[in-house]
Amino acid sequence: MKITTRNIRPICALALITAATEITGIRIVAAEGQTTQMAPFNVAAEFGVDGLRIQNSQSVLNQYLLEQHGVAQLQDMAGLAPNLGTSNSDTRGFGDVISLRGVTNSIFFSSPAIGLVIDDVPSGSVSSYPSSLLNIESFTVKAGAQGTDYGRNAPGGVIDIKTRTPGATHQGNVLLDYGSYKYSALQASFDGPLNDKVGYSASVGLSEHEGYITNTFKNRSADDRRSVAGRGALYWKAADQLQVRFGLTMEKTSDDATRLTSLFSPDPFKVASDTNGATKVERIQLSLQAKKTFAWGTMAVTTSSQDWDLDPSINDLDLSPLPLASSNVTQSEKFTTQEIRFESTPGAQRTQWRAGAFHSDSAINGDAKRVFVVPPSAYVPPNFVQTERSVFAIGQKTLAAYANLDQPLAPKTTLKFGARLEHSASDLDRTKVASNSLGFPSPQDPRLARSQSDNTLSASAAVVHSVSSSLNLQAKTSIAHKPEGYSGFTGNPLLARFDGEQIWATEAGVTFGPPKGRFGGSVLAFWNAIDNDQFERTVPNSTDFVVVNAAKVIARGFEAKFMWSPVEKVWWDFQAGYTSATFDDHRDAAGTRVDGKYVPFIPTYTLRTGVTVDFGQGWSANASYAAVGKTYYDERNTATFAQRAYGLVNAQLRYRFDHYTVAVYGQNLFDQDHYRFINPEIFAGSPGAPRRVGIQLSFVY
Repeated sequence: MKITTRNIRPICALALITAATEITGIRIVAAEGQTTQMAPFNVAAEFGVDGLRIQNSQSVLNQYLLEQHGVAQLQDMAGLAPNLGTSNSDTRGFGDVISLRGVTNSIFFSSPAIGLVIDDVPSGSVSSYPSSLLNIESFTVKAGAQGTDYGRNAPGGVIDIKTRTPGATHQGNVLLDYGSYKYSALQASFDGPLNDKVGYSASVGLSEHEGYITNTFKNRSADDRRSVAGRGALYWKAADQLQVRFGLTMEKTSDDATRLTSLFSPDPFKVASDTNGATKVERIQLSLQAKKTFAWGTMAVTTSSQDWDLDPSINDLDLSPLPLASSNVTQSEKFTTQEIRFESTPGAQRTQWRAGAFHSDSAINGDAKRVFVVPPSAYVPPNFVQTERSVFAIGQKTLAAYANLDQPLAPKTTLKFGARLEHSASDLDRTKVASNSLGFPSPQDPRLARSQSDNTLSASAAVVHSVSSSLNLQAKTSIAHKPEGYSGFTGNPLLARFDGEQIWATEAGVTFGPPKGRFGGSVLAFWNAIDNDQFERTVPNSTDFVVVNAAKVIARGFEAKFMWSPVEKVWWDFQAGYTSATFDDHRDAAGTRVDGKYVPFIPTYTLRTGVTVDFGQGWSANASYAAVGKTYYDERNTATFAQRAYGLVNAQLRYRFDHYTVAVYGQNLFDQDHYRFINPEIFAGSPGAPRRVGIQLSFVY
């Protein structure tokens, strides 16, 4: 039977779960009026870390901790969990690289290594990940392979975000923000009951600011940013023990160019470019989930459809006043998913299990045009301008079944097992045309049409032992896979295809601290052996850019984190990680062995720590420090293409009265220069945000 989700609509989820209840012989009956319950928003406790448990391989943050660390968008999350790194040029996700314990995605064409799930709804490629963070209840980073726990494959880890759900009364939160670089923002969120069976949740975010970079040639800022985002959901109690959720997420950004300046510029915030550029992105996602509760547990059916459009991304590649090189890229992604999941009712000292099936269909269409001047030579006349246009369509389908089991062996010891069987299929249809300003014949790439498929089995095993109520030991080992795929920026059939990646991950750690004490923490060590590591690079003597496989990469390191309240109304959280990710068997593009060199895009360490003090009578303050270790951006670890270690300091002073809160804040207070991304091909870097100060006013009811 051929399975496709291309034309499946969200209403099929409700039909599936209704059919399943008929099969099991359970009749759906009308229920008494009841809305989805949520713990009320407690202003007095907003500064605490209550309820945020310390666990190995898992970091949980609430909205307050995100604000404390200056995380306004997803791309700011480096170091929110130990060894979590991000490399980006502030393009709202396009071309981002996310790393966790040495496992990454490539810039454009490989599947995500770190999955993103928001309210049980998975996202597509990393480029299509949303930027705005709205109405956050919890932000959880789970490190290590998660493919046996989630429908969407997540071989290196997962970011699991939960938004606020409606309670029995209407609640709202409005935030106004104004700061440096004419930054202005509005965020508002509301939720509550519409009647005794239906509740709602709605949020909106607007923001804009002048760019940090000055284009001296155009005499204007080069990287202005503007965005609008919204999220809404309806919660319907359709019948006894049957909950249905309809979700809508949208985001639209209208930005200037990618934030890039020359590495040789004496001021990283100045550029002289003849093209100011543009980056415009639209995202919209529809989802539906139906969840039925039985005596043995729950069944959930989730379906979603996401459209992501980049139209256009225009950039000056030579970063000079001369029209030497430019690019114009349009790209779209259609991503649909279907998942059915069964899980047991939680309970102490009993077997826990989860199982499900997942299907996804991704279709990426790209159109990239590059124009560049070819230097004169014996074979090239003056004023020779080359134009190349690549058009590609890349498809990726996945069908997977997954299951995991937690089996108590003794009152204090539990074994955990998981397995995932996945079938992946990918295809490529790519053409390229070339022309020049002098009308000379140009060699054309033939059309390249290819397809492939693969079956993989992933598995995990772990043991957790409770020495006492305040001391737990854990060890885990797993095998995970990233699927094979195709690169859209080459017509060479030998280079277009790349192999699947396999990760053998092992970890062992300890958590300590009483369940409701003032201090708790964890320490963990990990070892990842990665075969056929996927990353992208330029093909020598060409304009091709492809994903290649490094035969072997070894990533090893450790993590430490704790939360401490030394006295009443004082909280301290700390997270740090070290990763040594090196090539163990690999040659660079020139054929030179680079064994022992660090893998690009992976920081050697991350550190985030913050202190909050509640002075009473409505006054509170916090300060945080975030550090990122040295990061290389090429295989040879060239010093020119490396970002040295750096640290950023943020602080905030707040005053709360009645339902209002006023806050003044500063980010990167010591104005630390640093790059968030370096492009070796054009000798350019993306400078991180400079020092910024601002004021916020919020109202909560």
